[in-house]
Amino acid sequence: MSVYSNPVLRLITEEEDRQISMQLSITVFVNEQKYPLERIVDDEYNDNSDVWIAYCEKKMEDGTVQNDVPVGTVRYIDISEDVCRLGRLVVLSEARGLSLGRKLVDIVIQEAANRGKTTMFIHAQANKRGFYEKFGFVVEEGDDTIFHVDGDPHYRMWIRNIGKK
Repeated sequence: MSVYSNPVLRLITEEEDRQISMQLSITVFVNEQKYPLERIVDDEYNDNSDVWIAYCEKKMEDGTVQNDVPVGTVRYIDISEDVCRLGRLVVLSEARGLSLGRKLVDIVIQEAANRGKTTMFIHAQANKRGFYEKFGFVVEEGDDTIFHVDGDPHYRMWIRNIGKK
């Protein structure tokens, strides 16, 4: 069994990296969670978002180490002067347990604060609600109706007053 270690998060700058992020999203959302491929590849934000990729070292069974193996991704989307959106958070199943999801969310929240955003939202899968609540995201009264994306229940969750304690 392979072992992942030494995660590094990088803001991508090249089209090749955007394709790596896309492939990570396809692996998790399409192959693992059975969303339609079109949901991932035909998205208005694919070319209009900032994307981070988590890379790790991967120790193989024979003891060799592969460097810079992409294992997770997340995207940041500007919506308005004050509002942004977190989206497409994925970590490959074999790399889970390294707190990469937490690290990816943290970096997007920090980016929002750096850009002067006050509000961020996410369309969270219902079964991931507790994960996002740990960062301060909440389902707000009046916006608490579950909606479905390709049959999968989601909540719109918000975090307000980013960067203000």
